[in-house]
Amino acid sequence: VEFAIVRVGGRGYTEGKLYEDTYFDRNVQGALDAGLAVGAYFFSQAITVEEALEEARFVLERVRDYDLTMPVVFDWEMGSARTNAIDSDTMNEVALAFCGAIQEAGYESMIYFNSYQGYVKYDLSKLLDHSFWFAQYQAQPSFYYDFQMWQYSSQGRVDGISGDVDLNLSFVDYAD
Repeated sequence: VEFAIVRVGGRGYTEGKLYEDTYFDRNVQGALDAGLAVGAYFFSQAITVEEALEEARFVLERVRDYDLTMPVVFDWEMGSARTNAIDSDTMNEVALAFCGAIQEAGYESMIYFNSYQGYVKYDLSKLLDHSFWFAQYQAQPSFYYDFQMWQYSSQGRVDGISGDVDLNLSFVDYAD
């Protein structure tokens, strides 16, 4: 294990209220104490640019006291959520707003997605100023476009953590 991307919090699926991960500070400090490179992610349910900017401010307020050397990630996922009807243009706009605010604050920005989002929902050609974190749980990725990080499992085990953890490979050394 060389790095950890720690969840800052998210936005509720139905009511859209922001929440902080109650373990964020402990997890970041634990990863830093273990000598890991650390980044952060926010589980977004933004449906407007204004909400995406609110999320970015929320994240920046919480990460400012930590030495993050890995990206700050926009993790927008679909499901039984208030976001199901969002169109591709809006999805791009909210990702760009969040990532732009993160970059303006001096952090590396990244967008997390799976195959469906990458091929159907996002227009990746409009998001190339940001790193990509691709999730596909297979022996090797089959995504056509370049990405900088690959999440290859959601059932990993790491010493010191009980339960499943996501496993990832970074093809970029962000810590240097």
